[in-house]
Amino acid sequence: MANTGGANRIELESQILCAALRASWAATDTEGMIKSCQELYQLFPDLLPPPKAEEQMQPDNYYDLLQIECDVNPSMVLAAYFKAVKRFLRVHPDAKQDLRNYYKILNAGFILRKPRLRLSHDLIAARGQLIKEGSIPSDGTLDMVGAAPEGSGERPAAQMVTTQPMTDVMPKIIELMKAAQIIGVAEVHALRNQMALYPNISVIDLISQAGYVNDAEVQSLQLAEDLLSQGKINIGQFCVAMYDERTRGIRMAESLQVRGWLSTEVSRYRDA
Repeated sequence: MANTGGANRIELESQILCAALRASWAATDTEGMIKSCQELYQLFPDLLPPPKAEEQMQPDNYYDLLQIECDVNPSMVLAAYFKAVKRFLRVHPDAKQDLRNYYKILNAGFILRKPRLRLSHDLIAARGQLIKEGSIPSDGTLDMVGAAPEGSGERPAAQMVTTQPMTDVMPKIIELMKAAQIIGVAEVHALRNQMALYPNISVIDLISQAGYVNDAEVQSLQLAEDLLSQGKINIGQFCVAMYDERTRGIRMAESLQVRGWLSTEVSRYRDA
């Protein structure tokens, strides 16, 4: 595998930006919130989908549900989660009496303990608050209302609603992940932005840091890239074999061989 130093750099910078967002949010610093959201969106556009009508009005804020501030550390999130469950069960010994709110508490505990899920929650909830306050447009564009780019008299086009078609050539491994439906358009845009912002970090490091695939799956994707370039398999066969690996635990190379699409000359890859 590639050196993970670059991925650690992204992880560190994203942690700094997350801390800045939460600190601004806790301090009701609207300008700081918008700036932090903008920078995080550049790195992780896949974590902030276009707003839905109900989210604009009142997106879920799991910090309020757990009765904690948005800038607390993970251990405090866990403690607050257990307290919230106990409070709920004291009132409703049988959780079936109010399953909807019980599931909300369970979701809050799970999401706020996972860094990427917590970041996605924070971006969506912060955007909802900014829309509600009238600080950003109702379409979810992360531009302060009334602010204009320097030297111009108007705001740029909304960047949160439309997704521009990708015309640049992406690394083959990203194309394969998209073909296998491991990632979608939003994730591809996230990787493209990260490659532009961090040109010295390998695409393998970016993919691994994002958690889209594990180490074994990265190896299978790299093998598939070689096999496709040599004409030993086609893209349809790759997609089926990759599906087997991700859902049935059968390595991609082994699946290709069992299905008769690949000779045993590459058997050495099966346990890679």
